[in-house]
This record gives sequence, C-alpha cells and structure tokens, in this order.
Amino acid sequence: MNVIFLDFDGVLDTIHYKSEEDIERRIKILADVCHEFNAKIVIEASAKIAIDENTMEIEEGAEWVKYLFSLFNKYNIEVIGRTPDVKKYTQNDKSGYLEMWKEDEIRLYLMRHPEIDHYCIIDDDDLASMHRQSDLDKVRNHLVKTLDYSDNPEEEGLLAIHKEQIGEVLKKENKIRKYALMKK
Repeated sequence: MNVIFLDFDGVLDTIHYKSEEDIERRIKILADVCHEFNAKIVIEASAKIAIDENTMEIEEGAEWVKYLFSLFNKYNIEVIGRTPDVKKYTQNDKSGYLEMWKEDEIRLYLMRHPEIDHYCIIDDDDLASMHRQSDLDKVRNHLVKTLDYSDNPEEEGLLAIHKEQIGEVLKKENKIRKYALMKK
C-alpha cells in the first residue's frame, strides 16, 4: 500500500493563498497524485487533534477540517487515518512529558501498519532542522517539502511540479516495515 502523510498548513493553504479556490486547486493536485500512484492519506497535520484517532470522526466546531474532508470526498481521496498524538517521558522536563515530533509519530504509525509498502511525507517543515535530537534520517528521504511562504507566492504550497517528486519518493522502500513485521 502507498501512503501519503499529509500536513495542511503550508501544503494546502499558505501565507498568501488561503481562499477556498486556492485550497481546492491544491486538493485537485493531491487527488491526481493519489489516483496516479494509488496512494491513501494519513493526516499528520496539527489539526489532527480535531479528528478521533479510532473513528476518524471530526469534532464539532472544527469546520475547517470538515471542509477539507468534504473536498477529499469530492475528489475521491481516501483518508485512512491520522498519526497518533504521543508523548514520551523524560527526566529532564519538569512536567515529565515531552511531545514527540512529527517524524516520531510517523515512524510509530508505520510500525503499527506494516502493510504500508511505500510512503511519502508532504510537509512545509524541514523535519531535520526542527529537532536535532530526532532520528530523522529514517523518514527524511521520504519528505517532499513545500513552501508556506515565498517572495514569489506562485511557489507556495502543493504544486503540480511536486507530482514527479512524490512519485519518486513513493518508489522508495519503507525500511521501517521490516521492523514492524518482526514485531508482529
């Protein structure tokens, strides 16, 4: 199975482009990618907190997330899950807990789903520069980076030029899969 881990901010909406037309234009690109590469979506955006991890139901009041899901449905984009919100214990943090980073949550999702053969992460965050302590190399080569802001607004968000990059990334083997299968 091919999976795309999808962020929202900086991918579907950007600093300059936040209108419904702009977002729908990017959703159409995403739909083309999903259909061409037979890929399903896993939400890794911070807005995932409005989505129940088990039922995928969206909380009341999360209208923007509901709007995005209506577009996913309109363009036959299959959303199969969202990355977990997990925390890890640390002695150094006064509260005792520290949020895990996106790449850690993606790796955990991959460990829980060994049926994923290939994956791509579409995000505007450069996962490597965000957290030096993270074991990023296991997912970094699966990242297609978009821009949330540019002096040239036409370069922002998910663009048609990303299709080829996503296709190339989706050819890469999910190396985390072998560890997930060993644990089963």
